[in-house]
Amino acid sequence: MPTGEPAGQRPLKPEEVVRQTVIKQLRQLGWAESRLQWRPEWAVPDTPHDLTKRERGYKFDICGTCDLVAFADDSHEWHALSVIFEFKEPTIEAGRAQLMRYLSNEPMAKMGYWTNGNKTLAVYKRPEGGWEEVEGAPLPGPDDDLSAPPETPLTWQTLAIPTEAELSGSLRRLLVTVVIGDSRSTRREDQLRELTHVLLVKLDSDSIAEANPGEPVTFRVYGDRTSRVKRTADQVRKAFRDLFARRQTTIFTQDDGPELALDDGTIYEAVVELARFRLLYDDVAVVSKAFQVFRAAAWKSKEGQFITPTRIIRPCVEALDLQYEDKIIDPACGTGGFLLEAVRQIKDRYAPDESTRHLLVKWANERAFGIDVDDIGVKLTRAMMLAIGDGSLHTLIGDSIRNHRWQEQFPQLYAEFWDRNSGRVAEQFTCVLTNPPFGEDLKLKAADARAAGYTIANAAAMRGPYHYVDLEVGLIFLERTWQLLQVGGRVGIVLPETYFFSHSYRWLPGWLKGRLELRGMINIPMEAFQEWCRAKTNFYIFEKVGYGPDEEQTE
Repeated sequence: MPTGEPAGQRPLKPEEVVRQTVIKQLRQLGWAESRLQWRPEWAVPDTPHDLTKRERGYKFDICGTCDLVAFADDSHEWHALSVIFEFKEPTIEAGRAQLMRYLSNEPMAKMGYWTNGNKTLAVYKRPEGGWEEVEGAPLPGPDDDLSAPPETPLTWQTLAIPTEAELSGSLRRLLVTVVIGDSRSTRREDQLRELTHVLLVKLDSDSIAEANPGEPVTFRVYGDRTSRVKRTADQVRKAFRDLFARRQTTIFTQDDGPELALDDGTIYEAVVELARFRLLYDDVAVVSKAFQVFRAAAWKSKEGQFITPTRIIRPCVEALDLQYEDKIIDPACGTGGFLLEAVRQIKDRYAPDESTRHLLVKWANERAFGIDVDDIGVKLTRAMMLAIGDGSLHTLIGDSIRNHRWQEQFPQLYAEFWDRNSGRVAEQFTCVLTNPPFGEDLKLKAADARAAGYTIANAAAMRGPYHYVDLEVGLIFLERTWQLLQVGGRVGIVLPETYFFSHSYRWLPGWLKGRLELRGMINIPMEAFQEWCRAKTNFYIFEKVGYGPDEEQTE
């Protein structure tokens, strides 16, 4: 019986003896027990499809369970997984095969460690693919660098195209386990802003690498094991200063500066997480979705802003049948999902290769517009628009519905979207695509609705021409889209189904008459927004057919 085994109990299996010994040693190295899991054993997804199922909270098939795992924090979430330990396999060859299988199926795990109590093996993932193996390796400490530098610098050709689970997992890990411990940025809003700036450096690096596919990418790990944290952080800081100087007016806001306010360790971990991925490629859906997950994880659907899944965005944009002559806007663009998909579809139809790229740039610069009150979302949209087709100059920060404040608070919106001759919003677009924030508790005050001239808030009052009510922002956006459109233009908008069937909104058909004619509808399944809300929504397609009576009531 092993030493310390209570009398009368069945002897422990050899692998259990090894596991308990390793757990004891990990505690001595400083690992908090809250960051270790062995009961129940960690289940590893069987396929990439199962990985996606797990991310979405569904049941998934497994390829096996780990004897012990360690996490980057106390959450025990898949995106915080750091080290996989195996003790069952008796030989180093079998242990190596088991670790590599599990590490291949767990994109966030940095390292695998096998021991049978006598021999040990550490296996690290290389950013460019492949493995670094260290026989006789000591157990990892909680603050050890678990990354393996590439044997040769990464290039455009060797960057991996990430899956949705891989990229969203990396972004979540950065947000909830890495930057939270940063010594320079302690406020959540500052951390999110600075991580966004690191993402912009990565996007810029990809753009440069695509033009020079055989050269080492600039966003990578620099130096050896003793110097690479500082050297890598210094290179990223320099790259950000250069990007800020080049794009100060096209991406950044007046509150931004040329220095990254993150410590060296956070910057290094961000590079380790993201350097191996290619964030720029023809299908922008994965990156757009990942950025949206990034925002959702950060703000938990702040103020009713529900993320539009890319599987919903694509058919909705296709239904609008965009033409090169179209001038489009999303007045609640978020992280730019609708705008990026619109650019992608224009690219496929009118500018499919490098010889016609100038047509895409011209269209994006002249005919693609976006507005959002969230500066992080606008910044990411600008960066992606620059990367795939330019057009960033027309993605603006501001409150798109309170137009009575534009001249004083948002002069760019006033300059772009206000018609001084008519004294109202300029009717300059042929297509509006948007998923506005909505919800019963998210309303525009009656005083603001009156000041901004929203007749829909007057119609909802059902009490005559001089009465206005507080009204859901989703319906306010419906009128805003109508105001932005030329007659004959079309709007595609995500709205709750209840607006069109509930007795509470029996006044809405009367307001729509003469203004907007329903031309189509795409059903959106309930589960599409289940991460954020349970509202049943649809994508409604309207045509602007004219003007309602007395749209600007005055006393």
